[in-house]
Amino acid sequence: MSLLHIGSDFDNTIVCYDDIFFQLAFEEGLIPSDFPHDKVQIRDHLRAAGKEDRWTVIQGLAYGSRMCEARAFPGALEFFAACKTLNLRVSIVSHRSRQPYAGEPYDLHAAALAWLQNNRFLDYISLDDVSFKVTRDEKVARITEIGCSHFIDDLPEVLSDPGLSADLNRILFDPEGQPSNGSSPRVVTSWAELRALFGV
Repeated sequence: MSLLHIGSDFDNTIVCYDDIFFQLAFEEGLIPSDFPHDKVQIRDHLRAAGKEDRWTVIQGLAYGSRMCEARAFPGALEFFAACKTLNLRVSIVSHRSRQPYAGEPYDLHAAALAWLQNNRFLDYISLDDVSFKVTRDEKVARITEIGCSHFIDDLPEVLSDPGLSADLNRILFDPEGQPSNGSSPRVVTSWAELRALFGV
């Protein structure tokens, strides 16, 4: 049995929200049709325009009732499939609120599980290896509890959390970033790069 146990975050690591945030903001008349399909640029634009409340509502839709429209990052599903073929354990550990902070109530954990089912990730990973937690502290505790040897996340603050094991190999998923220079955490820009890193 391999001691390798790869953990991955979910939002903005497996799931890419750029297109759905663009669509929602455009539908609300908050951005023009030629605005970049980029979640961070849309967020910053709305905040600068004093529309933080509209941004919060859009977030609830993107992570809830409209999440079915979000897409996986290229190569993510293939990574999970390859790991299953090689009998490598992969877990998803993420933190997201149970309901949106604004707008219509919706079970955001159920939306995430439905997305995994509809996008075939549950063909390659057991439900027992999927955890959605409400707080970051709970997420960090879960990563330690299940004994991940590696963890992939888009948030540097998660990877630097003091609650994580000192032995954990930390990988920052940053599609807009630069290739890793060998420092910790290691930086990857794609799931194809992750496949090469793990030899899958």
